[in-house]
Amino acid sequence: MLARVLSRAIAFPRPSARSLSVCLALVLAISLQAAPVAAAAVGAGSAFGELTEGQTTTTTTVSAAATESTSTGNSTSVIVIALIAAVLLLMVIAFVIVRDARRVAPVSDSELNEGNSARAQAARMRQRRAKAKAARRQRKRNR
Repeated sequence: MLARVLSRAIAFPRPSARSLSVCLALVLAISLQAAPVAAAAVGAGSAFGELTEGQTTTTTTVSAAATESTSTGNSTSVIVIALIAAVLLLMVIAFVIVRDARRVAPVSDSELNEGNSARAQAARMRQRRAKAKAARRQRKRNR
């Protein structure tokens, strides 16, 4: 119910299938662009990376003066790209759910604005009875 009220308050234009497919392609492109960077970060500093490198044995001499420190954490750009992709994915999922809910149970603005007061219910019942009475009269005439 709250989703209907919010969706009616914010009038979103209904996008076509073309715009949805463009959004999906954009999300896929961003996620595929971030995949090699994430794979390189995982393979570089972990034990799994050492297993996939193979059996290369090299002898290196370590000097005390030339020591390098490498960061084994994820870079901030990978994290930002992943967060953007996750947010876009959640937005697409929410859009599809709301669109499907609107198709299954459409609510007109008048139904949304009118309350469930006793007076409104009584008026609806009177109107319903009047329609039923008119339908009975019509059936009698058409015998």
